Amino acid sequence: MSVSATASRTQEQPPPLILDLRNRSNSPLSSPSEAGSIETVPPVDPLREQLISGLKGTELVIPGRTDADRQFGYTKRVSTMFLYGEKGLSIYEDITKTKAYYPFEAEKEILETYGDEIACRMFGLPSSALEEEQADEGNEVFEATGSGNSAAKKEKCARGDPSVGLHNYGVNGGLNHSKPIHPTTVGLAVELGSGSLDKTRHLLRSMAKLLQPKNKTSTPGIMKAIEYKAVRLSRFAFSNRISSLSLTRLSFQLDLEAASLYSTLTSLASVEGDCVTTSLQDHIPTRRVSVSGLHATYDEGLAFLKEQNLKASPTPAIDSPATSPSVSPERLPPTIAEEGPADAASTARRGDEKRKTSILWLGSSIGNFTREEAVEFLKGIDLATGDTMLIGIDGCDNGPEIEVAYNDPKGITRAFILEGVDQAGKCLHPDLEAGKGLCSQNFEYVNRWNGEIGRHEVADKTTRLVALAAYIRAIDDLVVPVPAVPGSEYDATEIHLKRGELLQIEVSYKYTPAEAMALFHLAGLRLIQQWTDSSHRHSLYLVEKPSVWFPSPSASKVLGLEKEGRGKNVYGVPSLEDWEELWRAWDWLMHDIIPPSLRFNKPIPLRHVPLFYVGHAPAFRDIHLSRYFNEPLTSPAHFADIFERGIDPNVDDPSVIGHSHSEVPQTETDWPKFEEIVEYEHNVRQRVRRVYEEHEGKWERKLARVLMMVFEHEMCASSSSLICDVFDRMHHETSVYICLQACKSLNLPSGTALPDFPSLARFTARQIAHENVTLGPDARKSTVAFPAQTISVGHDDDDRIDDSTAYDPAHEYGWDCENPKREVEVGSFKIDLLPVTNGEYRAWLMGLKIDDEERKKLVPASWAVGKEGVQGRLGVKTLWGEVEMPYAEEWPVSASAEQLERFAKDKGGRLPTFPELALFLQHHPAESPSSNLGFSSLHPVPPSLPTTTRSPSPATDGGLWQWTSSTLVPWKGYVGSSLYPGYSSDFFDEKHRIVLGGSWASARRIVRRSFVNFYQGGYPFALIGARVAYDA
Repeated sequence: MSVSATASRTQEQPPPLILDLRNRSNSPLSSPSEAGSIETVPPVDPLREQLISGLKGTELVIPGRTDADRQFGYTKRVSTMFLYGEKGLSIYEDITKTKAYYPFEAEKEILETYGDEIACRMFGLPSSALEEEQADEGNEVFEATGSGNSAAKKEKCARGDPSVGLHNYGVNGGLNHSKPIHPTTVGLAVELGSGSLDKTRHLLRSMAKLLQPKNKTSTPGIMKAIEYKAVRLSRFAFSNRISSLSLTRLSFQLDLEAASLYSTLTSLASVEGDCVTTSLQDHIPTRRVSVSGLHATYDEGLAFLKEQNLKASPTPAIDSPATSPSVSPERLPPTIAEEGPADAASTARRGDEKRKTSILWLGSSIGNFTREEAVEFLKGIDLATGDTMLIGIDGCDNGPEIEVAYNDPKGITRAFILEGVDQAGKCLHPDLEAGKGLCSQNFEYVNRWNGEIGRHEVADKTTRLVALAAYIRAIDDLVVPVPAVPGSEYDATEIHLKRGELLQIEVSYKYTPAEAMALFHLAGLRLIQQWTDSSHRHSLYLVEKPSVWFPSPSASKVLGLEKEGRGKNVYGVPSLEDWEELWRAWDWLMHDIIPPSLRFNKPIPLRHVPLFYVGHAPAFRDIHLSRYFNEPLTSPAHFADIFERGIDPNVDDPSVIGHSHSEVPQTETDWPKFEEIVEYEHNVRQRVRRVYEEHEGKWERKLARVLMMVFEHEMCASSSSLICDVFDRMHHETSVYICLQACKSLNLPSGTALPDFPSLARFTARQIAHENVTLGPDARKSTVAFPAQTISVGHDDDDRIDDSTAYDPAHEYGWDCENPKREVEVGSFKIDLLPVTNGEYRAWLMGLKIDDEERKKLVPASWAVGKEGVQGRLGVKTLWGEVEMPYAEEWPVSASAEQLERFAKDKGGRLPTFPELALFLQHHPAESPSSNLGFSSLHPVPPSLPTTTRSPSPATDGGLWQWTSSTLVPWKGYVGSSLYPGYSSDFFDEKHRIVLGGSWASARRIVRRSFVNFYQGGYPFALIGARVAYDA
């Protein structure tokens, strides 16, 4: 854009529109002086109330467990919000310009470097939407045939072609799928916290690019309109909730000082006139981001935004179609749709599915909250389905660097903190004589880095300063008078501070990646993508609230919030809320993702048709409830005969089925209608709800076991039968396996963001490059050695004593293959830290001197192979379709034990034994907030190396179970289940291998240390990988 055009646009900018909630005027403030004349102090100032509460604190807080920590104990606090008055913000801007204050520059670097990529991902677009258009000669894409394994060459295409990149994620998104993917056309960005917008302006520029035409033509841009608003929140706004944030068509900025707000928006429009506009009329035709402001207290602003909920100036409908991830009721039968949670915000948005909202919370502001406050704050933000949140988090762990950053040599930070003390004093007692009470003259600045709990602490230390010798006699105990104020809950009083007493005024928590993931789990957020600065000390995390979510049970421990997790035994009887979440996940998979056209197909020839599993889960549940209560089966009773137990044929000879199984209909017309099965499922669910209504709080151990067994049967997958079928003992995950073999014909998963595999792969490449520098070039090829030792495996859980044993809420239930707890010998060995990746397996496969037929036998079923075979284009099957191999090379490879065994042998190793892998997993637990489990991602991800920071994280598997070389055989102390005979014993056939860990489709509940899974070694369709072990 030319300079003259930019100047012209700058001159066109009208005064910023600032909505004043105090007089409900939505007229533009004509000048800063007019803005400053508006009354900003409510009758009862909630910040003053909070200040008094903090000063009256009596409970001693010791930030740690050492003697050094005791020296920093405190009972009183001053709110951080007093630091951010008009003068404080000015001083803060000076801080950001110092060389020592790294957080500002680190986040600015991320936005400058990856702003285009971030802007695209915020609104669900592929990162290629803003990449420079370039021809990609020889670049072929899979043809959208609808077949999960077939592929054909398509005509060469340019990388920037929106018909390829935006609508099917083909070249640009790294995805091959038969269903069209429509881009977002209207975006709303909401920033929590405004300031000078010096960093945000980089992101606004990138947003504006999304509005510009391609190839300098007059055609519409990728998006038609984007609105931006920044909201500054205070801590006392926790009780408020931002409902859906799809609220008004204006861009608002919430600020206590209207003059400062006016100045900021005016400056932004002046400097960035080519990409933003304060006009509410011409932002669409001029292709600029629309901004405006909101003037109010924080509570007023949040309440107003919540009340609006799309009432004011709705965005005009856009002609082009687009989709927004949400569970689609139109795909569900009426019974299921009616019983699902009807989120009002999501429902309201379905008529405007082209619009997506993204909340920005930059500046590592989350660090100013305690861990508990951060969790509650994020929980309180109700993201609508399909919306995102971008959170800046400081992960620096360098103590000296942090100390200097928060106590710069020039004393600017000290002035910032003491200015906050003055502001607090004026708020508390504006008429108090200078030098008295709460004022900067009576305090000095003290700071400390506490590496153990990962936060930088700032405190005011009352002291007797030499310059104030006149106060020597009277300042032994500092008196802070608190006058009475009409409407306040506090009467007139005095606060007494002892000489040398510390008052906490600010904290800045730092989060390792493991801690950030734990935070998101506790807040119900799923990580979509992450960006870091070049030093990898600061990150921007893009998250969402998915419709299906199984949070990590270890997240509280990682954040030091163990008390939050007390009282709930995650391995005991499931709660009714657990059931409801499981059913949402089941409906999402069986009704939303699997289209009607696949219900009678067999993507896995060894399995039943998918329709069988729709009826099997409720039938199995109903059968065992009827047995326990000695009650009739739910009608129609004959469904139990059809759906009770599936099949597990011998992989080598499918005609051999070595266990009893249901006789199912042989033709499509003989099966019950889908709607009948759904009605049956609804009735059985109601039966489970009645069980909880009648027995909650008065459980018997056997009933608790029945509920646990049928619950885990639905949620997971295994090769055993549990009176059902071998691979389908636990059917949610097994159904995923079936879906993967027809991945191009599925409905795209709803309620979660569509991944951008190219930018994810670029992030992985940067991470590996960083590891190569900091840990050495072969860090990801590292092995770990274990000496010979004895370990304990399993747990004590004998179901034969259920009738004679009282119910214990702390008891851990399991399957007969987990019982009893026992000791096993492990010889010395070495094992790779990370599992075998697709890239490693492909390189090995291509290097074998074998004929094509032999090579074909070694191709994993998880790969999508084109007509040219492994010599041509390859992909990896996911619920999103086929992901091109270049973007999945660092993912763990999913293959049969026999295939991986041959790979391991050629590498000079072998598959680990059951005791060896169990020992490794005791040091690197499969379950952690960083693990790809419980639908954290709907595909494998690169496994990660262990970290040794203050919150160490284990090596991860990337989202696959792990094979062992050990076959399933009875062990000393083994006793088959009396409740479910044959659960394990049916498979003591020397064909089934023990499998440990969990996959991305595994609910975290079953990824416990004692859990044992098993599959036939030749079975190729499960999500199982392997580490290579070596003799010591």
